[in-house]
Amino acid sequence: MRINMLKKLFGKKVILPQLHYLSNYVNKDKFFVRTAPWDWLNKKEIYVASKIDDKPAMITMDFWPQEIFLDANGQITVAELINIACEQFIKSSIEIPQNVDEYLINELEKLVSKLQIVEFRDNKEELGERVDTPMSKQLKK
Repeated sequence: MRINMLKKLFGKKVILPQLHYLSNYVNKDKFFVRTAPWDWLNKKEIYVASKIDDKPAMITMDFWPQEIFLDANGQITVAELINIACEQFIKSSIEIPQNVDEYLINELEKLVSKLQIVEFRDNKEELGERVDTPMSKQLKK
């Protein structure tokens, strides 16, 4: 059914890769939320205010970790994140990379375990203003 919907949207045969890593991932049905404040560094990049080894840090990220962080709004599951990413590739007429699910899940896991700026939740959760709104916009209120 999903492939038929994509065919209707894009008018051509869409071949989705097998998402084996996602199908076996223990947290695939978990929601994920930002836990650290952030702001725009420039028009394309953000930074996250955090602590690393109990020292203040300004974290910047490559494209996909940044996208995952910004999508960590407590409203989508890990599986939905992977599907959204696949749809972005399709809309951009870019072939979906093999193992895209494994790559994105590993990037999400780094945000959770290594940087500790994202956490998993069992249920949807609204973000508080501290992590929902860029810091510079909070100051203007």
